[in-house]
Amino acid sequence: MAHKLLSIEELKSTLDFGKKIFIGYSGGPDSSALLYFLSKICSEYNLDLSAIHINHNISKNSNDWEVHCKETCKDLNINFINESTNIIPSGGGTEASARNERYRIFEKYLDHNDQLLTAHHSDDVTETIFLRLLRGTGIDGLQGPHKKRNLGKGYVIRPFLNISKKDIMQYLELNKIKYIQDSSNIDNSFDRNFLRNEIFPVLNERWNDFSKRVFKTSQLIEERNTNFSNLLKNNYKDLVKNKINKDELMKLDTEIIKEVLRHAIKEEGISMPSSKVLEEVIKTFIHSNPTSKSIVSWSRADKEQLAGKITFEDGKILISTKE
Repeated sequence: MAHKLLSIEELKSTLDFGKKIFIGYSGGPDSSALLYFLSKICSEYNLDLSAIHINHNISKNSNDWEVHCKETCKDLNINFINESTNIIPSGGGTEASARNERYRIFEKYLDHNDQLLTAHHSDDVTETIFLRLLRGTGIDGLQGPHKKRNLGKGYVIRPFLNISKKDIMQYLELNKIKYIQDSSNIDNSFDRNFLRNEIFPVLNERWNDFSKRVFKTSQLIEERNTNFSNLLKNNYKDLVKNKINKDELMKLDTEIIKEVLRHAIKEEGISMPSSKVLEEVIKTFIHSNPTSKSIVSWSRADKEQLAGKITFEDGKILISTKE
């Protein structure tokens, strides 16, 4: 695994080699491994490959990292795109703001069916799931990030999700690939770093490859969610939409009502409301007599997904994006 990372068959099952491929390239170990791996097959399969580096101007080393990435792409004969931005922290903090800004920039380069590749791996999935657990996530939050999802006109694809950090580091060492070490990754004031640097090593010592087991569980949950979603569509197809007849909805048990609402919200590409907000929706629109002035809205500062709102009109519960 460490020598190849991925087989061509695995890559072809996820990527369309006939469309443009962009890599989110920070210069760190993960994206460096992905860049190098694709550069080796670029000419053989005639890939239209570009690397996008985003200089957030947060670290004093940001400009040095930009130079490193530019020179590496030149050496590998890969088209290099550089963007410079300044982060204004939002409610989710600097890290979330930087992430949202990255995806905003990535999206503008994607034309119809173009593909953006990021180097998220199985250890990243474990970190994400643990963070969500600590924040009190629902079932959806336990499935981890999707291997492929929409972004604007194109897609975000994560080909390394089945690969561990250990495999990536071995690949870098075997191929003598240079990469950047961001000193902020050892700052344990960040929750993700604390888990990665303090908690996971202890768990790995006790339970070898525990991250892979967590990842396997996340896949099983994703499979369950997909099956349940299909069940909802088949059984409640007249309700699972952005305009829901209240009288028909009230014939269902409260827990089923919540699932129908969650699914309808997800279908609209809107961020999922918290359990507390969903309880407010039930109270306002199901257990009360809503009017055209009734509204429940929500947003998620830590995600790039759209904020949402629920209103009422002509006997129907309306789901839409929040302006």
